[in-house]
Amino acid sequence: MANAVIATSHASLASGVYSAVKMIAGEFENLKIQEFKENDNLDEFDQKLKENYKSLKDYENVIVLADLAGGTPFNRAVMTLGDLPNVRVIAGLNFASLYQALNSSGNLDDSVEEIINIGRESVIQYKNENEIEDDNFEDGI
Repeated sequence: MANAVIATSHASLASGVYSAVKMIAGEFENLKIQEFKENDNLDEFDQKLKENYKSLKDYENVIVLADLAGGTPFNRAVMTLGDLPNVRVIAGLNFASLYQALNSSGNLDDSVEEIINIGRESVIQYKNENEIEDDNFEDGI
């Protein structure tokens, strides 16, 4: 069975990333999105986290994927759900990490490790292979 996911972020990042995933891969039933807006109340945010978790009761495991380690959504998820044995809270929400989380299943810790690795591997820099690598022009061009 697939793991369930709560994607949480500041502002609309989580829904924006999911919108891109949905455009390419379709809808996912194993997802709840929770966003922390500028004037949100922390107690209400915590309560909604609990409600989202309870609404995913048909899934064995829940992965909370937050945008930023140490940010409010991450910290509140750790405080509210982090001690539950079938929950893991991780940071690094991007397209690749969300897609991987939504398609993960099986062992929770193995799934989390895969999500983190895929998220890291998806951050790359383009290198133009045609660029001149020798910037030494002492003898002219």
